[in-house]
Amino acid sequence: MMRINRLDLTRYGKFTDKHIDFGPVEPGRPDLHIIYGPNEAGKSTALSAFLDLLFGIESRSRYDFLHPYSTMRIGAALEIGGVARELVRIKKPQNSLLGPGDQPIGEHLILGELGGVERDVYCAMFSLDDDTLEEGGESILASKGDLGQLLFSASTGLAALSQTLVELRSQADGLFKLRARSSEIGDLKSRLSDLKERKEQIDTLATHYRQMVETRERSLAHYDEAMADRTQTQLRLDEIKNLLTALPRLAELRDIWDNLAELQDVPEAPPSWANELPALHQEDIELAVKRETAKASMAELEKGLNAIALDEIALTLGQRMDAIGELHARYVTAERDLPDRRLQ
Repeated sequence: MMRINRLDLTRYGKFTDKHIDFGPVEPGRPDLHIIYGPNEAGKSTALSAFLDLLFGIESRSRYDFLHPYSTMRIGAALEIGGVARELVRIKKPQNSLLGPGDQPIGEHLILGELGGVERDVYCAMFSLDDDTLEEGGESILASKGDLGQLLFSASTGLAALSQTLVELRSQADGLFKLRARSSEIGDLKSRLSDLKERKEQIDTLATHYRQMVETRERSLAHYDEAMADRTQTQLRLDEIKNLLTALPRLAELRDIWDNLAELQDVPEAPPSWANELPALHQEDIELAVKRETAKASMAELEKGLNAIALDEIALTLGQRMDAIGELHARYVTAERDLPDRRLQ
């Protein structure tokens, strides 16, 4: 069961932040509320707001003369199945029913409580005014609409006969309808024809199938033989490639053997040479460095010697200098001996 405790005309029609509070149920008292007032007071607006809350604001609503579509907002405090709910409806094509925090919630919350009744049926049953009463009477006389069917079925004792006939006719039209572009039977016949055509395309005689199997087996055997031959050929190809890669080195090796053949008469090196060779090699390097250093020193000395200018006069005095040097030595010796000779 659904009960409305409060209707919020937040932004709807001429109302802004208007609330109609029906209060809680009072035990032992009728739960009936009457909203009354003069013409143009907003009674029809409140009824339309309640319907829009349940089923969504109509796409071409006539209650946007003060608040545009993007700002229209209706709220309500409802009891649905004994549970208190605070709901809000805004003007949107989808997700227009909001719950706490303005989070979208499913329409099934309301529609499930209404038993799936649509807006037109709900209005015809519960939202009665002069216009709907007049239209309802005409529908009853014409046996149209849910209310007409209800009264007709009750008077004849055939419950839901009209609705059953409509459903059966709809099912029959869905199965097959003359000159219809599409129907279930027509689609199935078309599919059956396609399957038959496909079956004929892939159908094969037993003898032909046996020949195909034998051909397949021979082809597989030939394939296996070809793969084995390919493997052997690849191995031989790799072997030839390796030989071709080794040919240049083979020529070098032959040259080395020819050179070694010329040294057959050379005596074998002492066994100690293998250990002495690194030290000898290092010593050879050091001697080569010293030789180059000595050559450089000799070159410098020769260069300095060549730069000396000969003094011919000094050269002529060379012999005299030798004699003077000899006399000087005698003088030094005599000078050392003089004290001893004086004592004698």
